[in-house]
Amino acid sequence: MNVLKHIYQELSLLGLSNDKIDNLDEIRNRNGVYLYRIKYKGKDLVIKYFEKHEFRREIEYYEILKSLDIPTIEVIGYTKNTLLLEDLDKSLNYRLGIESDLSDIEVAKALASWYRKLHYEGVKFLKNNDRKFYKEMDYITKENIELVMNKTNTRDNKVWQLLIDHLDLIFLKIQEFEETFTYNDFYWTNLVVSKDKKEAFMFDYNMLGVGFRYSDIRNVCSSLSDEAGNIFLKEYEGINQDEKKIDEVVSILVSLVQACERDIFPKWAQEALDKVNNGELYKGILEIL
Repeated sequence: MNVLKHIYQELSLLGLSNDKIDNLDEIRNRNGVYLYRIKYKGKDLVIKYFEKHEFRREIEYYEILKSLDIPTIEVIGYTKNTLLLEDLDKSLNYRLGIESDLSDIEVAKALASWYRKLHYEGVKFLKNNDRKFYKEMDYITKENIELVMNKTNTRDNKVWQLLIDHLDLIFLKIQEFEETFTYNDFYWTNLVVSKDKKEAFMFDYNMLGVGFRYSDIRNVCSSLSDEAGNIFLKEYEGINQDEKKIDEVVSILVSLVQACERDIFPKWAQEALDKVNNGELYKGILEIL
């Protein structure tokens, strides 16, 4: 059965009569996730169809965030395979992000407010719900460390023995910190901004997971301009320096594992590999210990 036939079936499940659907236009088709723009009875909508089971988790994430009153794109309806969303290109109040938003002070303020709420509500949710989420820490295993050592030809670097010898202790120290929801996938292409710039929030929740606040803060500020990043930090109100030390190690290791899982080592992971070779990772692990 072709994808379009599936999508028409999903629209029927959502209560939309096929003979009243106009202009089913493909927006994106990537890795089994299909986005189409439709017009139904004069209303502009977007359908997001998940072919693969593992990506359907995003449907539940929208529901969780809605229950916590965390701003998202408006969900018109959903099935077990599909989200029906408002079309932001036709919205009177919102627009999709643009690259210049990364240096916009007003957008940075609004973003800080959204992240602060995500993290605050995430702590409460996780304390009251036993639910497994994506977790970057799960990448850090002895097997994955072996993979990185071999793939990067750094087996002789003293950092790996230090890490392996103290891995259990490092995990114990990590467990001392409070966990919350982390967005993990910040960039302007996943950004929504109100037309008055008083609101800004992220969409696409496939990478939503559990971790430390600082990992999100680092992720955002690494993309923002210096000025916008400083405004974000000021509006967010507070960084845990011990979390930052942990994140400086974890982010390097996660980047290397993700890179080494690919057939060709990507350019974006070179900075992390440099920190292995120049001793920064070794120094960071010592600081944690």
